[in-house]
Amino acid sequence: MKNKLFFYAKKFFFLTPVILYFGERSLIAYDEGIYALQAKWIIKNNNWITPMKWGAVVDDRTIGIQFLIALSQKLFGENLFAIYIPSIIFGLLMIFLTYELHKELTDKPMAIISPLILSTTYLWINYFHMATQDLIFASLTTLGIYASVKSHKKGNIIFFILAGVWIGLSVMLKTYLVIIPLLTIFPFLWKTKIIRNFYFWLGLFIGFIPFSIWSIQIILINGWQTYSGLYSKLLSLSENNVFTNPFYYYLWNFSVNTLPWSIFLFIGLFQASKTKDKTTHFFLFKYPLIILFLLSLFSTKTPYYPLQIVSLTSINAFLGIDYIFTKRNELIKILNKIIFLLIPTLFLISLIYIGINKTTIGVDSNQYILINLCISIFSISWLSAYFTKNIKDKFILVMIGPYLMCATLVQAGIFNDRAKEIRIEAQKVIYKENLKNRKVEIITDGLSNENATKRIIKLALFMPNLGNGISNIKDLNINEYAWASIPKNTSIDEEMYEIIYDSDNLYPWKLITKKY
Repeated sequence: MKNKLFFYAKKFFFLTPVILYFGERSLIAYDEGIYALQAKWIIKNNNWITPMKWGAVVDDRTIGIQFLIALSQKLFGENLFAIYIPSIIFGLLMIFLTYELHKELTDKPMAIISPLILSTTYLWINYFHMATQDLIFASLTTLGIYASVKSHKKGNIIFFILAGVWIGLSVMLKTYLVIIPLLTIFPFLWKTKIIRNFYFWLGLFIGFIPFSIWSIQIILINGWQTYSGLYSKLLSLSENNVFTNPFYYYLWNFSVNTLPWSIFLFIGLFQASKTKDKTTHFFLFKYPLIILFLLSLFSTKTPYYPLQIVSLTSINAFLGIDYIFTKRNELIKILNKIIFLLIPTLFLISLIYIGINKTTIGVDSNQYILINLCISIFSISWLSAYFTKNIKDKFILVMIGPYLMCATLVQAGIFNDRAKEIRIEAQKVIYKENLKNRKVEIITDGLSNENATKRIIKLALFMPNLGNGISNIKDLNINEYAWASIPKNTSIDEEMYEIIYDSDNLYPWKLITKKY
């Protein structure tokens, strides 16, 4: 076992600059900011059952991701890095599963390329560096695929159990969304008789234990009405809402979010459609297309729903690259020139345009240096691949550009320090006012404005001792601190309240205290 762990650690060690970041961090407001705040309240109130937000019960979701974040902070300390540990662990699992699925579903060497494609896909890397349940859910569905394939091929008890376990664990994270991958994989489970195996059902039972315990507890504590909010959420998502998009949404959105590998993905899909191996045909051709079709039927469409198929599409992208490099015909020659000659040349030309117009398009010097570096690395590596004859060297050059580009972006904090201005302001006020041991409340009647809400979520995450929230400024206790929303041209009673800290970067929020 130790030898295997060492083997995989050594094999994937080169991905460290892409997946690990130890610099300053700050979160976006939705959804990771809210989840991190809810985890903060779990620890503060020692309430591991009921999701809370500003002192109110949240009835439209489980406590899955918030529980994992809170548990991580309990184990590794209440710091921002600990918030991301669940995503890191399950992201590493997804990398490993992609490597193993490549070996199971193809007879092609260089299996390391598929997880490298995965980890340099924008959609994946963006959510890998977020404290949300989306990547964890994608990792669990990938585990279900891998366990199902291995159950069919090996008949091992542990894989039958895993083929069932992932379902209940996924329900704890994304509730009804698990229906999509479950419906898609069901024909394979039925045809291979996995679903008739006792250990599959044992795994299904084990997987549902966390959700069952939580369901019983939430009903006992808060009543059936709170629990039924899960069903109400499903109804709201199935109707027209702000996330409603046309049927063809994923056709363009998924293609854009998986660039540059989506260029090769469609070629790989075509190759998978012709394979005689039924398992490979199902998982590399039918499965991703059915998932996208079913997701397209649902009214709510978001960029992260297709994360669950990115391991499979990464393998398809590999097949597409392999086909372009190994086949010789006129169409392939044209594709080679377009992909590896024309596209990088146009990218290099775009640098000249950005350089001339950087003031007009709002790019500062630091941003321009970063853009210049990333585009240059990517373009030069792909141009070099075009003029290289050796197949292995071509693969290395095609991969090295996106790899170095992603590593540069990660280490520059692009995926990790997403609210830098607010982080700096929060650090200033914590130091200036010595807030480490002082409770700070949020006046929640200022949450009606969406921009104000987003800003206070980001700010509240940095408060060392955050209260549950109070509804009105009048409820503030004497000498107690609070962030209050005070728009311009609005005054407060200066005899009763004092503004402690004010900054344009935090507008409309000001730190106040009550004098008497």
